[in-house]
Amino acid sequence: MVQYNDELKQEIRNANDIVDVISQYVILKRSGRNFMGLCPFHKEKSPSFSVSPDRQYYHCFGCHKGGDVYNFIMEMEKLSFKEALEFLAERGHVKLPEVNDEEFNKKQYMLSRMNKINLETATFYHERLYTPTAKIAQDYVKARKLDNHTLKAFKIGYSGEYNELYTFLKGKGFKDHEILATGLVNQNEKGEFIDRFRKRLMFPIISVYGKPVAFGGRRLEDNDKLAKYINSNENLAYSKKKHLFALNLAKQSEQKRIILVEGYMDAISLYQRGIDNVVASLRNSINR
Repeated sequence: MVQYNDELKQEIRNANDIVDVISQYVILKRSGRNFMGLCPFHKEKSPSFSVSPDRQYYHCFGCHKGGDVYNFIMEMEKLSFKEALEFLAERGHVKLPEVNDEEFNKKQYMLSRMNKINLETATFYHERLYTPTAKIAQDYVKARKLDNHTLKAFKIGYSGEYNELYTFLKGKGFKDHEILATGLVNQNEKGEFIDRFRKRLMFPIISVYGKPVAFGGRRLEDNDKLAKYINSNENLAYSKKKHLFALNLAKQSEQKRIILVEGYMDAISLYQRGIDNVVASLRNSINR
């Protein structure tokens, strides 16, 4: 069975502007930045159905139904999500993978396993931050005046020593080749499995869909021989150019613009001060 990944879902969403789609069912009239019309989901005489082209979202102030273009088509056409996706793919001229595409399905299965590993890892690091063995990390976040709300919002954590993550993931039933594919663990010439991130403050890189896809780690020890920051390498689940640090939080902001800063702590510090439309680049340079 074909599994549709988030990138494909977004491509289909991008190919189907919500105003264009809803206009085929509802007469919409411009009202400021949005469009208004009579709600198709309940009887009304005065328009209370709002469509936002900026957010690609609809909301009815009468019956309180709302969502994106998928939700609208599912509701209007009485389709399942898969059926709505296929409906919109055809409308937007987006080619879907074939059901018998064995290579695609293997790739999607591996991606799903890597996503689960990243999620388990983010939880492992975050929970470890609150243990007695993480005092060096606790002292750092106190010095930077990070409160508990911020720590939880960004799922900030602390990595263990040597192979603690590897041991944890094996205990969760993940296979060696799946763990190695994420780049969270390396294997040395002796065949030993060693965690990539050790004794570092950890910053999960979370996709716009809320999934951890990679990690950044800050050195806490006073040791100039170690890089101040190390980051996940690109892999099947992670591409630097496709992600921005903290975009999952910034997309919830009521602000219409995004502030781009250089590093993790820049974004985190501004967020804690109430500036919630901030993201950080994951690349060393940005092409104009």
